[in-house]
Amino acid sequence: MGIITIIGAGNVGQTIAGHMALLGHTVRMFSRWNDEFQPIRDRGGIELFGEINGTAMPDSLTSDLVEAVENADVVVIAAPAFAHPSISASLAPVLEPDQLVVFQPTVLGSGVELSRQFLLNDREPCLIAESGTSLYTCRLKEPAKVYVGAVKDSIQISAIPSSRSQEVIDRLVPFFGEHYIPAADSLSVGLSNSNPIYHVPPAVLNFKTVEDAERLPQHSLVTPRIGEAIDALDKERLALAAALHTETTSFWQFLDDAYGVNEGSFVERVIQGYGRQSFPEPDSVKHRYFTEDIPFGLVIWSSLAKQLGLAMPLTDGFIAISNVLCGTDFYQDGRTADALGLKDGSVDDIVDVFRNGVR
Repeated sequence: MGIITIIGAGNVGQTIAGHMALLGHTVRMFSRWNDEFQPIRDRGGIELFGEINGTAMPDSLTSDLVEAVENADVVVIAAPAFAHPSISASLAPVLEPDQLVVFQPTVLGSGVELSRQFLLNDREPCLIAESGTSLYTCRLKEPAKVYVGAVKDSIQISAIPSSRSQEVIDRLVPFFGEHYIPAADSLSVGLSNSNPIYHVPPAVLNFKTVEDAERLPQHSLVTPRIGEAIDALDKERLALAAALHTETTSFWQFLDDAYGVNEGSFVERVIQGYGRQSFPEPDSVKHRYFTEDIPFGLVIWSSLAKQLGLAMPLTDGFIAISNVLCGTDFYQDGRTADALGLKDGSVDDIVDVFRNGVR
């Protein structure tokens, strides 16, 4: 058994913590807000039901980051993407070179950002890994009670440096089993995050139901034409990957890899992949489908594309209309090439940073 630290107490964080505790590992949970842990204390642990069943209490619930990560074999960052910059800035001064940090899930550039923080703090980096999606499809149904809709068959993961990806997988097997497969590099993994592809078009194109807080199942919003919009947005993402000389999986291939869904129309495949979970659509513009998937998904794709001279009109269109609908400027608040220290970098420069980190 090992020591695993989970940073974040939301859907994924509580699922990982509960599952690891059920398996007998030493589990520490960190949140900046100690009151987030009160429901776990009140319930006597984290209750999981669905694909995983049982209730278990983590060994430590703490708002002390140093205490949380000290001597941990694995540190999993399961916090929303908008928290990644501040978490990386806090972790870099306290992590040791022999530790492993996993962004689960990541968004494009989170590993690079942590690598950059090590350089800014003049410290030797630890091993950094990123998966494009969470191993678990899960939602909190009540405080400290999580429905686990699925444990994905396989998901891609890559290390920074990419030459150590197999080492990452080997170190994760005692905790998560053999669900991870190596990706080419963190650029490929970051671009494989298909959440913006599935989350943004249905939410934006059915915005009245968001405003009315109807909380309809997300998959039920995908009509044949919205399925075409999802596919077109996905093709722009794949074009960006090609421009960066890397490969990543299409959204439809992701459904096959994660859920074994590979037949039928776009709508039928979405229903087969997500219908059994029936997770609700956003009920406000503060939902992470807007606050995470746009500024830390679509915006960084658009920023890199502009730097390379690649047109992504649908991506830019969804950002622009979301700015109006949400009353904000996602370009200003989101992750950009400049924020990652990649401004004016060539394709080779960008690829090198994603493969080897900031040096």
